[in-house]
Amino acid sequence: MAIQLEAAQQLLLSQVQVLPAEQIRFEDCWQRILAQEVIADSDFPPFDRSPLDGYALIALEAAPATADNPVVLTEIDSVSAGSLATATVYPGTACRIMTGAPVPPGATGVVRLEDTQVHGKQVTVVAGAGLDKNICFRGEEIAAGSAVLAPGTKINMGAMGLLAMLGQTHPFVYRRPAVGLIATGSELVTPGSPLEPGKIRNSNSYMLSAQVRDAGGNPLLLGTARDDVGDIIRLIRSRNDYDVCITTGGASVGDYDLIGEVFERMGIEILFDRVNMKPGMPVLAGVKDGILFIGLSGNPAAASIAFEQVVRPVLLKMGGQKEWWRPVVRAKLAAGFHKGSESKRFVWARMRQGEEYLLVEPLRLQGNGMLQSALHANALIVIPANSPPLPVGTEVETMLLV
Repeated sequence: MAIQLEAAQQLLLSQVQVLPAEQIRFEDCWQRILAQEVIADSDFPPFDRSPLDGYALIALEAAPATADNPVVLTEIDSVSAGSLATATVYPGTACRIMTGAPVPPGATGVVRLEDTQVHGKQVTVVAGAGLDKNICFRGEEIAAGSAVLAPGTKINMGAMGLLAMLGQTHPFVYRRPAVGLIATGSELVTPGSPLEPGKIRNSNSYMLSAQVRDAGGNPLLLGTARDDVGDIIRLIRSRNDYDVCITTGGASVGDYDLIGEVFERMGIEILFDRVNMKPGMPVLAGVKDGILFIGLSGNPAAASIAFEQVVRPVLLKMGGQKEWWRPVVRAKLAAGFHKGSESKRFVWARMRQGEEYLLVEPLRLQGNGMLQSALHANALIVIPANSPPLPVGTEVETMLLV
């Protein structure tokens, strides 16, 4: 039973839930999805501190200083990062201060070192404007008790820094969805094998493993099966620790398209067997015991685009991410696209910024079995069903891949 793409996406999403959380070492949480709310246990900065090297002083006293009308002060102390001042700043005095050091008692501003002239303990301020702003005040960025990071946050460099700053050495993150990958076809050999007549190397498992990782999943390469129902079932049953199992090949209606029979023998409930899109129309999806089974085309480009459209959102949801969809923008065709289609079509493309508009150009090799365009693509042009040929300059919906 064929199904519209949007219906297929929503049906698969309805079959899965966010996976449980696990606690991991802070060092290992890069690009993971946070599963907890992180509350600040202290103010940040934890004290008033200087953002620069200079002198801490009383702002009102030194603010009027200019080169023609300087203010002269006496240095009474020096404080560096990690230490505390031993003296209190009072009128007529200043404290030498380093970047990151606590502002000493009594000081209300910091003058830059380059805005002073120093002779022994005599400090002459020659530019005082704005020195009252040269203090990072306690709690200025983060107040104790405030929520800093929310569940669903992807841990990027900023989140890594905040987790470290807040002392979160073992954060809770959502478990990555485990995805079993099986390539089917008696013509397939491993990438390291020599090619005999009639054979091709298995590229799908490795291409899809990269896409699984990009979607936050953990790929499990289960092997290559011959065009034999029993051999395919054997590989599917070789492990039981995956959340999703993807096969490539055998998902259509040819004599050796066996995934439908595999589903039937294994008691997998079929959700749909085709999706109205090109490339990638053969998508056989089913569910059993809470595990999704998805059969994709054996053609690499078709399998890749079908994964992008129907599998990636599922993995993002299972992994706890908040956003499941690629960004979409409008761009103008830099070259015409003249192929018609009754179904929605996705076209590998290269997008760039033009002088006035975003421009997108369809890449040359668009066949179901061709991967060259995927190598260079940074976007997919989305062409609606039943579209006429599209000339140069046509505004099209463009899905960003980076």
